[in-house]
Amino acid sequence: MAVFRVLPGLPPYGPTPLAFPAGFGRTGREGYVVEFCPDTSATWVGNFRRGWGGYEGVCLHPNGNDVIVFASGDGFVVDPRTRELKDGIRDPVEYLWQVSDPPGIVYDRQGLAFVRIGPGGLVWHSRRISWDGFRDVVFTADRITGLAYLPSSDDRWYPFELELATGRSSGGSYSSDDAAQWEQLADE
Repeated sequence: MAVFRVLPGLPPYGPTPLAFPAGFGRTGREGYVVEFCPDTSATWVGNFRRGWGGYEGVCLHPNGNDVIVFASGDGFVVDPRTRELKDGIRDPVEYLWQVSDPPGIVYDRQGLAFVRIGPGGLVWHSRRISWDGFRDVVFTADRITGLAYLPSSDDRWYPFELELATGRSSGGSYSSDDAAQWEQLADE
């Protein structure tokens, strides 16, 4: 299993950190810096380009092998042993929650929808639930509840509910039809 830690900045000595995506940092730009200590003798540092804002942190991928680095909302799936960028999470991530049964993560996609990642990748992607943000989000063993924002003259918040197992949702401030075709439900 890989061990990792966030560094306060680029190290002033040692090998040049690897840039993610490739080419980032050639001009000396510093991003979100993470040191990886995989179960090999080769410790290394990654310099991850930050997004436009949102969640920052590092977690073990639910597959148990890879690591996901979130740099101001942008996600990078990295194999710490090979130093390979395996995938990117192209959704601006606002918040992240660990879930189980099956193990994985759920994240808030830019205050608009929710996504669940499991050991094999995408488990489900909800339809768009909110026009612009969530509040009072509560996780229970089987669902997510909260309020979804609708910008209007009276700035209203509408309740929503989402099943953790399938991604099926009801309520919210956005139309219940899936015009953007985001919804990808898990098998029940």
